[in-house]
Amino acid sequence: MNGFNRFLLVIIGILGLVSVGLLVLGVYDVPRLSSLIEQWQDQQWYSYTVLSIGGFLAFVFVILLFTGLFSRSKGQRLLIQTGDGTITISKETIERTALESIRGIGGVRTPRVHADIHSKRETVALKVDCSVFGQEGLPTIAKDIQERAKQAVESLLELPVTSTKVTISDTKTKTSERVV
Repeated sequence: MNGFNRFLLVIIGILGLVSVGLLVLGVYDVPRLSSLIEQWQDQQWYSYTVLSIGGFLAFVFVILLFTGLFSRSKGQRLLIQTGDGTITISKETIERTALESIRGIGGVRTPRVHADIHSKRETVALKVDCSVFGQEGLPTIAKDIQERAKQAVESLLELPVTSTKVTISDTKTKTSERVV
């Protein structure tokens, strides 16, 4: 989620909470605030404020509704256009192929693969997270993971993989939870 979306959600959240708070205070008697709220309700700006906040929130919610209805989900499958039609390859297939290619590397534990698919450009980017136990030469291991995952996915898709990012964490410093 980009910064603008986060900012918009924070503003909507704050305005929504203020609106709900004003509406609740207008309905229920709160001992020390009720007289203050009643004085505010007699002012002309109070109703304009509540109406403008409500109108703004309604406008924003309509935009969010249409965005949710008409936006397409990003990259759950790769669509490849050919002369004979469309080829669809699922995200899970791409991730599983990359995962199987790095399972045999010594010392690699709990690998997780995330594929970022751009169907319009027909490209795929991979992100691999894993732990390494009892090994030295982490850059060499990471390079091997990159090469194997990239080669496996490129041979599967017959398309270039734009990037392969590898994140390695040490199992000695990583905390784990155990269910008893």
